[in-house]
Amino acid sequence: MEEEDHATFAVGNPSHRFDRPLIRRSSDSISNLPDEILHHILSFIPETNLVIRTSVLSKRWRHVWSKTPHLSFEWLMVSPKLINKTLASYTASKITSFHLCTSYSYEAGHVHSSIEFAMSHNVDNLSLAFSSFPPCNKFPDFFYTSSSLKRVELRSASLTPSCIVSWTSLRDLSLTRCNLSDKSFLKILSGCPILESLSLKFCESLKYLDLSKSLRLTRLEIERRSCFREPMQSMQIVAPHIHYLRLRDSEAHCTFLV
Repeated sequence: MEEEDHATFAVGNPSHRFDRPLIRRSSDSISNLPDEILHHILSFIPETNLVIRTSVLSKRWRHVWSKTPHLSFEWLMVSPKLINKTLASYTASKITSFHLCTSYSYEAGHVHSSIEFAMSHNVDNLSLAFSSFPPCNKFPDFFYTSSSLKRVELRSASLTPSCIVSWTSLRDLSLTRCNLSDKSFLKILSGCPILESLSLKFCESLKYLDLSKSLRLTRLEIERRSCFREPMQSMQIVAPHIHYLRLRDSEAHCTFLV
């Protein structure tokens, strides 16, 4: 009789005995996923400070963020002190992508330490965007030496390497509103032996591009426009290996030697 009453109670009150466990199992089904899958899910969240908020979901999630291979910081939204604290709590040995957007002139020391942190974790894709214009930064020598970098994207940066450049794994280089001389650019190219794709946008200080020694460089994108309504100088480009060329908004004459 007791068993019948128990069975009747179970049928008569389904929410009491069935619904709540189902909700619990649904929640656990995500938390029980392997870290690699959780990291992939977190990679769709654009900023790391938002990723960190997942640590309050449960004990399982408390430290998941600290091994995510993707880090992204907007210093206009997050203080340098908080970023330093975040990096100090990071436990993964490898960073796949690292993005930093900030005002270089105001926080140069923090910028250098953040870049060094990313490179010490063998970062693959490095993206740095500075709000200062014209570019006024100067990267330390360690910035130009990395065997792990596969893609570098720089915005409003000044590139004046005083050392030998060694980006031996770099395949994709994108520069926007960057300040560098023809000599510095040639020095950078010489340190990128397997470079395949190059994008130059509004890098008006460049006048001569000799890409003849970049044997694997097959894709070139150039966009030119004067920022101060001053007449632009012509550009001469030596690019015998290019298969794809995109030239946009060029207000000055460009000469191609192939």
